[in-house]
Amino acid sequence: MKGSNYFFVVVFFFIVFSCKENDSENEFVAPPIAVTQSPYDNPTWHPSGKIIGFNHTPIKEISYYNGQQYFWKFNRDSTGFWLIDNDGTNMRRILPYRLYTPAWSPDGKWIAFSRNAQICIMPFDGEKFDTTATHTLTDNGRNFFPSWSPDGKWLTYDSNEDSDKGQYFIWKINTTGTIKKRIAYTPHIGEIRMPYWRQDNSILHQRYVAEKKTPDIFSMDSTGSNVIRITDNDIFEVNIKSSAKNEYITYVSYSGKLTLNRLDVSTNETVTLTEWCEDYSWSPDGERIVYVNFNDTYIDKTMGCLWIMDKDGKNKEPLTYNNFKIMK
Repeated sequence: MKGSNYFFVVVFFFIVFSCKENDSENEFVAPPIAVTQSPYDNPTWHPSGKIIGFNHTPIKEISYYNGQQYFWKFNRDSTGFWLIDNDGTNMRRILPYRLYTPAWSPDGKWIAFSRNAQICIMPFDGEKFDTTATHTLTDNGRNFFPSWSPDGKWLTYDSNEDSDKGQYFIWKINTTGTIKKRIAYTPHIGEIRMPYWRQDNSILHQRYVAEKKTPDIFSMDSTGSNVIRITDNDIFEVNIKSSAKNEYITYVSYSGKLTLNRLDVSTNETVTLTEWCEDYSWSPDGERIVYVNFNDTYIDKTMGCLWIMDKDGKNKEPLTYNNFKIMK
């Protein structure tokens, strides 16, 4: 069954489970040269352009043995969803828990996310969330990667609901949860996942095709029709997104290391913007990208933090910093 070895689950969100946690001390013990969890993840740039949201668990202490990582301690009391101004100031925790695969609504007044494998939306007034008004839109199967329609009336996501083999396919749902429909379903070929709703109303996604072990990037319209193939290679491509004006498609790929790549829609030219990118988000004007600069062999003051760069990969600079003790 294609998709059963879904690589991104390992490298993107759940690789942390490969380590054993000591709950009493919040300490992870790992083999040499293995940093399995970035202290920052899931950055999402607010439509106002002024703030960026992200998950964050500060690291208190890291020990290295002969230059190789041995163990590290997290400050679990500070775990949560955080906001920071786009100039790197005013970093603050706004929720005491993480939001998985968060996505702002086009007007910035809601955020969608996955909680307990269900799609939720929560209102935001520009400064704080109203947690009492959180709506859970789905109630069956396991559901991930919500993405808003340009008019803010619908969300698309992937789910294994009504899937006999447990495979994931793409659905859409309205913001009240009263209308829901699966729009992509090919159980005889393989999974269709990770939708991203573009400004031109097309939906980018990851799709398996016959006789291939890795999925490629496709687009389709909001009904699931007019499927167009965008990439054709043997590289595993995840976290597919588009710039605001649809001139670029970006994605994270793995071929020995995680890289962020940009495809020019007009020329079909692909360039690598940066290496060791675990996750990222476009600015609303399409001019800059915030990303997690994470090398899984080492964490220091700026590695494992949020960085910002121009859309061409130039002018890379850290937005956040780690502050922990390094024990030798």
